[in-house]
Amino acid sequence: MTIKKQVNAILSKKMDRQDFLKHVGIGIVAVSGASTALRLLGAKQENVAAKDNGYGASAYGGAQKSTS
Repeated sequence: MTIKKQVNAILSKKMDRQDFLKHVGIGIVAVSGASTALRLLGAKQENVAAKDNGYGASAYGGAQKSTS
């Protein structure tokens, strides 16, 4: 069943306020969950790119300045 048919089935179904709020709540959780998952995947890729610089590439990574 396509998404368009599923949406039409939900919209044409008779429901009371409680059922409507359940459907809206599930939709909000689904949308926020998907955006969070995409954000985590993006952060994971950024972390991998940052590790390509090597450990100790910055002062916070353990590199020390010579005092000579």
